[in-house]
Amino acid sequence: MTVAMKEIGLGFGSNVGDKVANLHRAMELVFSRGPIEFLAASSVWRTAPWGFVDQDWFANACAVGRTEMTADEAIAFTQGVEADIGREKTFRWGPRVIDVDILYLGEERVSSERLVVPHKEIFNRPFVLAPLAEIRPDLELDGKSIRRAAEAAGSAGLSRLANPWKPAVS
Repeated sequence: MTVAMKEIGLGFGSNVGDKVANLHRAMELVFSRGPIEFLAASSVWRTAPWGFVDQDWFANACAVGRTEMTADEAIAFTQGVEADIGREKTFRWGPRVIDVDILYLGEERVSSERLVVPHKEIFNRPFVLAPLAEIRPDLELDGKSIRRAAEAAGSAGLSRLANPWKPAVS
């Protein structure tokens, strides 16, 4: 039985320590460990905190790849990357050394206590929409355009901070 490759969209965020280095390290781990083939990464964006706002600013970026993983396999994989970088669960929307969110996974639709795919807050978060529109402007999720959503969300509180991460050439 052949398992079909599907596109996976990932959101990365950090507001503890060297934020840009944390994002780049997470991308390096995600794309060097094998189950996700790298396609593209956005610039790193400086963004205001969301949810719990009494904390330091965030660095955010998005990346897309291809994978054969199921949603359950993907969440276990991304949580392993977070743990390897030193993520400690505190409180919802609190400070974190790294956060790796699954934004979408091909056409899969998942709604469980552990995971919702596509990510249920994707269209409410300018810090996801801006970097995702940079690399996948023509993407539509549930009939909604990422480009149009990013334009509607505007750029208040967002600024480009660093160039996109690129995988090491071997």
